[in-house]
Amino acid sequence: MEEINKIPIEERIRVNKLPYKLPQKLSDIIDGFKWAIHFKKQSAVIIVDGRSGMGKTTLSFQVGLYMSENFDLTHVYFTPDEFLEGLSKADKGDTLIFDEAMLLSSRSALSAINRMIVIAMSMIRSKNLLIIFNVNSIFDLDRNLALSRADLLLHCYGESLTDKGKFLSFFKGSDGIDRIKQLYIHGKKYYSYGTPKANFSSTFSSYFVVDEGEYERRKQIGVDKFLKGSKLSENARYKEQRDNLIKLSRKITEKTYKELEEIFKENKIRLSYQQIAKICGEEVEENG
Repeated sequence: MEEINKIPIEERIRVNKLPYKLPQKLSDIIDGFKWAIHFKKQSAVIIVDGRSGMGKTTLSFQVGLYMSENFDLTHVYFTPDEFLEGLSKADKGDTLIFDEAMLLSSRSALSAINRMIVIAMSMIRSKNLLIIFNVNSIFDLDRNLALSRADLLLHCYGESLTDKGKFLSFFKGSDGIDRIKQLYIHGKKYYSYGTPKANFSSTFSSYFVVDEGEYERRKQIGVDKFLKGSKLSENARYKEQRDNLIKLSRKITEKTYKELEEIFKENKIRLSYQQIAKICGEEVEENG
């Protein structure tokens, strides 16, 4: 397999020494992402979903450490502000996780925040990252994010709160069928994961790769920030997120203000290039 052969032997030894094992089919996929990111200058997006308590965080963190030796809690984000800032600071090859992406699953903020995340994702292709979104359901996500950016969906499930450690995997396979797209189209109305059939199903261990107490502490801080932000009016919250995205876009791209104006317009965020420059705290260039 070309992907495996091009991964340095030191990296293969490292993952073999991890205190847990990913299912072989899943590790093959992650090896493919690793190869594409490090040798083909690509980025990849994984969505891990499932109801609370089914192990989304456990599985995504296992994937994160398998993917990147430097993965730790500093690469985990709980609010859109933190996530956008993390994108701007990330190094090539990093794995970033937006955990329990609360605002992405909040109906009141869903449309505006989803658009901003989609725009941000389109601007970081050159950064060669693996991005993982942990959400309750892929059906809550923006259509563009789910259909155009997601390379792999891992759906964690179980018959009860104690029945966990199982997942279904959906992706575009060698048969040419894009099962993420088919699932989103056929399953969104009733939040059903029955059609099409998953590429494969498997199990994962309960091993938690970071300090669980510290994780819970940081997550609670994120929850508190979310609840504090929810007291803002919807317009104020939207404006704050929009301005943060604009500053990030300017920071990580070499696009002119007029080019940014067009990108935002395509995503139904209508601002003139003069307004964008003002938000960035810069003088407007003559050519935008």
